[in-house]
Amino acid sequence: MTDQIPPAEMDRIEQVDLQLEMQRSYLDYAMSVIVGRALPDVRDGLKPVHRRILYAMYDGGYRPDRAFSKCSRVVGDVMGQYHPHGDQAIYDAMVRLVQDWSMRYPLISGQGNFGSPGDDRAAAPRYTECKMAPLALELVRGIDQETVDFTDNYDGRTQEPVVLPARFPNLLVNGSAGIAVGMATQIPPHNLREVADGVQWLLANPEAGKEELQLALMERIKGPDFPTGATIMGRRGIEDAYRTGRGQIIMRAVVNAEE
Repeated sequence: MTDQIPPAEMDRIEQVDLQLEMQRSYLDYAMSVIVGRALPDVRDGLKPVHRRILYAMYDGGYRPDRAFSKCSRVVGDVMGQYHPHGDQAIYDAMVRLVQDWSMRYPLISGQGNFGSPGDDRAAAPRYTECKMAPLALELVRGIDQETVDFTDNYDGRTQEPVVLPARFPNLLVNGSAGIAVGMATQIPPHNLREVADGVQWLLANPEAGKEELQLALMERIKGPDFPTGATIMGRRGIEDAYRTGRGQIIMRAVVNAEE
């Protein structure tokens, strides 16, 4: 026996074109991944999870001039208020902000075992401690003065910043990498002093042409500055990256032999 759909239910059925609906739904999903998870925001150089960690630490008082606190406590604050995606994902993101071989300028100071450049994992969050690094304060400085927009958190009980004020170009200084739907990025880190020199020149010469700008920045920003050190073979890849946004860099490792 075939079930009949009541007339009231028929009124709520919407006829859609399958191809158009697939395009719209896929685009919505892609944008959700890009904006909400996978790629950094150019304004503060942070992905949502990193931004939420730093803001939760600032708001919770885990600041450079305070004592270290258990990482498990910070993870709980982040997950409970801003990022309901599991404690391990939050802790892994936090660990990366501590590691001086992952970050050119670490944004979190840590005490305890936070892993090694090899495959060694960090100790459990109940055994490690953390607080904001001094440089991280420059990302949140002025946030209480209506410098950035806020939005509701996931349950609407509190608010979180859409972006951090970021008094230095963190995306260039610390770099970032991410894979989203249909796109990806891998930006190498740079020396903070060199980037600051480049920014100052750009502010002083806002009308500079493309060629003049490229030459001036290349004079001041010599190239990527990786935290573990290396030798970059040639400058063509650096020039291509600075000129077009895409470039290939070949590196040679620096090794110290010890007996």
